[in-house]
Amino acid sequence: MIKSLSDKITSFLVCNNSIDNEESEVCSYGLEVLISSLINLVIILLIGAILGKLMQTVVFVACYCSIRQFSGGYHASSHGKCIFTFLCMYIVTVLIVGNIYSIHLKPVVLLIGILSWISIFILVPVEHINNPLSDLEKIKNRKNARVIATLVLVGILLGLSLDSVYEYVIYSVLAIFWVNVMFILQIVKNKGEVKDEEIF
Repeated sequence: MIKSLSDKITSFLVCNNSIDNEESEVCSYGLEVLISSLINLVIILLIGAILGKLMQTVVFVACYCSIRQFSGGYHASSHGKCIFTFLCMYIVTVLIVGNIYSIHLKPVVLLIGILSWISIFILVPVEHINNPLSDLEKIKNRKNARVIATLVLVGILLGLSLDSVYEYVIYSVLAIFWVNVMFILQIVKNKGEVKDEEIF
């Protein structure tokens, strides 16, 4: 559905001479990603609003997406699976926060945040084995991911001293934790694909 819609929009742009025909494939793919991301965002924010956690959800999405666009990591094989994966991450996050928010676990929250930051600082960017980045892209993505992750960590450190924003801190910590999960999954997947190539 998303691909069909992006193809129709691209065809419209080509017919109206808004883009060249040679650019149609790139444009169509870009629109696919944009539409998928918008659907993802609307669904998550809608659920957050229904649960009465809209601002917490905004914090979670902002922390996760801002780092994720530069860190790389696992991507689902279809837009539907991508939306489903992010939805599952969000629901698990809400459940975790709901169960630990009232418990005094600030040292554990801080530890997870610091370990996630260290992992991001060392490992990013994680590229797909079949879609390698140029050296310049690696440097740029690494720098951006490190800067954003550091800003998030600073926010976490400051927020832990204020009980009024403790819930937002947990959402932030879990956001960078999930970023780590995604690029660790991609590292494992890359190793598996290398082994398959060696076998064949």
